[in-house]
Amino acid sequence: MKRTGFYLVVLVLVPWESRAEWSVFDPISETAPPQVDDAEWAGPVDALVYLRLKEAGLDPAPAVDRGVWMRRVTYDLVGVPPAAEDVQTLLDDARPDAEAMGDVVDRLLESPRYGERWARHWLDVVRYADTDGFAIDKERLWLWRYRDYVIRVLNEDRPFDQFIREQIAGDELDSGDGGKVAISYYRLGPWEADNMIGTRRQDFLNDVTANVGSTFLGLSVGCARCHDHKFDPILQTDFYRLQAFFTPIQHADLSVGFLPNEKNADVQRRYEQTVGGRVNQINQIRSELKSKIADAKGCPAVEISDAELDEAIKEKKTPITEADASKLNALQSAPEHLTPEQRFEPRLVAIRHSNKDELKETFVLNNGDPFDPGEKVTPGFLSAAPVWSEEMHKQVAASDGSAAGRRKLLAAWLTDAHNPITPRVLVNRIWHYHFGAGIVATPNDFGRNGTGPSHPELLDYLARKLVAGQWRLKPLHRELVLSRSYRTSVSHPDVTRCDQADPENRLLWRSHYRRLEAEVIRDAVLAVSGRLRFETGGPGFFEALPAGMGSSYSFFKWKPSPDDQRQRRSIYMFQRRNLVHPMMEAFDGADLNLSCERRGMSVTAPQALSLFNGRFAMENSLHLAKRIRDDSDDDAGRVDRLFWLAFSRAPTGAERAMCVTLLQEKRKSYADEAAAKEGASDEQADHDLSALRDLSLAVLNANEFVYLD
Repeated sequence: MKRTGFYLVVLVLVPWESRAEWSVFDPISETAPPQVDDAEWAGPVDALVYLRLKEAGLDPAPAVDRGVWMRRVTYDLVGVPPAAEDVQTLLDDARPDAEAMGDVVDRLLESPRYGERWARHWLDVVRYADTDGFAIDKERLWLWRYRDYVIRVLNEDRPFDQFIREQIAGDELDSGDGGKVAISYYRLGPWEADNMIGTRRQDFLNDVTANVGSTFLGLSVGCARCHDHKFDPILQTDFYRLQAFFTPIQHADLSVGFLPNEKNADVQRRYEQTVGGRVNQINQIRSELKSKIADAKGCPAVEISDAELDEAIKEKKTPITEADASKLNALQSAPEHLTPEQRFEPRLVAIRHSNKDELKETFVLNNGDPFDPGEKVTPGFLSAAPVWSEEMHKQVAASDGSAAGRRKLLAAWLTDAHNPITPRVLVNRIWHYHFGAGIVATPNDFGRNGTGPSHPELLDYLARKLVAGQWRLKPLHRELVLSRSYRTSVSHPDVTRCDQADPENRLLWRSHYRRLEAEVIRDAVLAVSGRLRFETGGPGFFEALPAGMGSSYSFFKWKPSPDDQRQRRSIYMFQRRNLVHPMMEAFDGADLNLSCERRGMSVTAPQALSLFNGRFAMENSLHLAKRIRDDSDDDAGRVDRLFWLAFSRAPTGAERAMCVTLLQEKRKSYADEAAAKEGASDEQADHDLSALRDLSLAVLNANEFVYLD
């Protein structure tokens, strides 16, 4: 479908009193999906959507054709435009839709591009960035390993409950080095490195507690930091009892070897050239010092942890001497250790347990003031949640005297088979990204200030399916994108009546208008120009900044990466909190300081300036022009190729004629302009390429390019 303008979606929250009472704490319903009288809507997901529409007296919009669906599902699952050949293959496939489209979905889900696409969604929610934020905005040199871990987990279709447990307590589980990478989750939020007034650690604990609440429980737990929650049954003591799970942790940078397939060719090369020899020396000395401590204690060296060794070195505890510590510190503070080359070391931005002497107690802070502690609290779960395991509560009550094991209990509680909250929150996020709005339209807030579910039975059906399917996401994706609900058009023949009955489209009588996210727009531009490189993993690249934009500051210098690195997918772009790339910012990129439950979809002048006048757009429109000129010998063929690359369809006769005319006029205009300039050499100018570049740039700025359909 073509559009002539942009659309602004405004979310209007339905007052709680106007909805049937519903609570995220309620057990998941076991009610089977209903039977409907329309075979097209007979699937469980579709039946639950169709029933709500009929109850409201509404009819759904017609289904889109295979070509529109192909573009929609390809962007949704892998985040790049479909190849023209793949679209044509589907259009020519004589098999029933379920078979032909099912094969497309299976292929997309097996693509390594899938993990890159869906990792971006998760990184939004957990507020991933490569720097601290605040005034200094120091780089977190190895945090890219967490980003790559998320991509691997999704591509492997690892059970999501395991993924949650690893992030919460990977170091306390039998998860190996992968679990240690996962707990970098605790270092994702902003951190004020120059805050020396004593509240920095409490700010960190508050941030972690609030993010665990919004990310995994879909509740604004952070609102109970200063007082009992004003709307939801979350007490102030609940906030600090939840915080007590994290009180024993300390920031730590750990030495953890690279995992299988973690190093790409560039990481391997840079590691060997600049880091490997010194790191081997450091590891050798650390191994010797562990053996020295083990001999003194009369135990095997394998029982000496990195945290224990780090503490012994820091405090010069016997048998570690001043000379031992100085020898190691000299290597770790070598000049090359303080350069960006350090990014290629096998280390982690993570956490460790406090030693027994450091084990801190947790208090309810009056009005959230760290200098005004109230009653002491011990680790505990939300008081409003049902007790689904008495034994688990007993273990939590007994965990107060030890640092180890607390987070393991929290991870088990979050992913317990009887927990109705976590699976509901997760499947709602999946639905949101596929349909443009969640069943609960506020994915981080399932409480009374949120919208509540438009289809509570559907939400519970999906939650049951997720748990029954061992928390694997790919089967859930498959069911959703093959549903009739997903194929619903954005255009409805009776739009006025439907809009009056359901102005926010909560019942899905049509598909939501969806613009591509900032990163996907950038990737799509590179893809259609033929320049997108699919090299995976490693430290983030630095994209070029617009001319005139400052790149050198007191604490860092933004040095653009080589051109080949800047052709990689945007998921691998370096994320600095205090310097967001203007194109990402213009197209509503996530706020890197906060959990982003859903991207905005604004329409602003900087978007047009970026995509029409920006250097990135201009450079890639030229490459796109060269590509289509190489693919065809005549204007009509070039226009056809351009439309297939950018829009995944052939142009209409009128569109083809208009574009051919534009090319002819542009060539003449450039030739006339060159002839009018005294001394200009018309032979040196490529007016044909300039005309194709202008047409390519116009197509990249079309609504049809930046909107799904």
